[in-house]
Amino acid sequence: MGQTFQLVAPRAKLALCWSGKLGEILFDSADDIVRILVVPVRPQRSYSPNPPVSSTNTVDGEKREAKRSRDDNDVYDESSRRHKRIKGYGLDDTIVSNAVTTLSSLPLELHHLIFSFIDDIVDTISFGITNQYFLSIGQQYLDDYLISHLPQWAGTNIVCVGEDVKPNDYPPGLFSTEELEVLRQKTFDMADVWDYPEQEDVRYKPFDLSHFGYPSVSMIEEDGRHLWRIHLSLIEWCDQRGISKDPGYRHIKRQFMFKNETYFPTDQQWILRNLTTKQIVRSDAIALSPDYIRGPEIRFLGFGEVVMSRICWSTSPSVSMTDTTNISRGVWAGHCFDITTLSRHEAETREEEWRDVSDEVVGEIASIWEGEFGADWRKIICES
Repeated sequence: MGQTFQLVAPRAKLALCWSGKLGEILFDSADDIVRILVVPVRPQRSYSPNPPVSSTNTVDGEKREAKRSRDDNDVYDESSRRHKRIKGYGLDDTIVSNAVTTLSSLPLELHHLIFSFIDDIVDTISFGITNQYFLSIGQQYLDDYLISHLPQWAGTNIVCVGEDVKPNDYPPGLFSTEELEVLRQKTFDMADVWDYPEQEDVRYKPFDLSHFGYPSVSMIEEDGRHLWRIHLSLIEWCDQRGISKDPGYRHIKRQFMFKNETYFPTDQQWILRNLTTKQIVRSDAIALSPDYIRGPEIRFLGFGEVVMSRICWSTSPSVSMTDTTNISRGVWAGHCFDITTLSRHEAETREEEWRDVSDEVVGEIASIWEGEFGADWRKIICES
């Protein structure tokens, strides 16, 4: 029947909420791994270099008349009014002119400082839709907010651990000698999972790698799809605050609706990196067709399947699939990964030596998939 596997990051005390037979995960759900390993690219947004000075501001084609009043888009501070005495020519009396300092007239650096001190994201949005200038700044902080809610598993040691793993059976190099000694002395309280009797020989079990998948040990996370709920929450919060009626809101609302192209551009080549061994896998090498590549996501067979096929770890070889590569003792189990653009990789690693293992990985993938689906496996998985 095969054992159940679950993705965990033991050193970071993280685990994904889903688990299943390895065949089910590898052939049906491996693309979830891409969402937790991909490193977003910050959009190159342009902004207006100068604050608005006219009496009419425009956001997404919507004209908004600026009235000189206290509730206007230009915020006046009574204490910031500066008075200059200017002597009129040919006149005995002096002429007093008020030079008014407004929020919009402050330098760009101060505007960024103001945005950086806003803790409430809805306040950031409210400030941003004041006019096109503040919108262009506010979008950068909205990017920060959304990116911060993406799963942060890149660079962490990960393992897809089987439930049949035995105590003291850990992937090589995952833990230090001192950490292994602590784990050997550790026990797991089964009362955290089931209503066990009080007998210690039943209730307490020797700790093993699979226990990192339990809520009492690790934080259980969902995959990247939870970002949609963040978008819905933002829209709901803006509706509750009443700013959804503002013309500028219709423009910035589009930023809530997350698209892969926003932070994961499709016009760049993406690679999978094993940060532990300094190896890379290219998207164009593993994709069954160039047409299937959409940035870091590759239809039918991509980076997720590559990672999953090499990070499984269990004492038992039972995996509910035809195994030709000893998949339950993965050569990458416990390693650190990320998925990034080739250009960023080249910029970061100019002086380092990395090895391209794309051909090696493609050969392993072909062997696994052919063992499961037969010689026509490429045609079969694309048609299914």
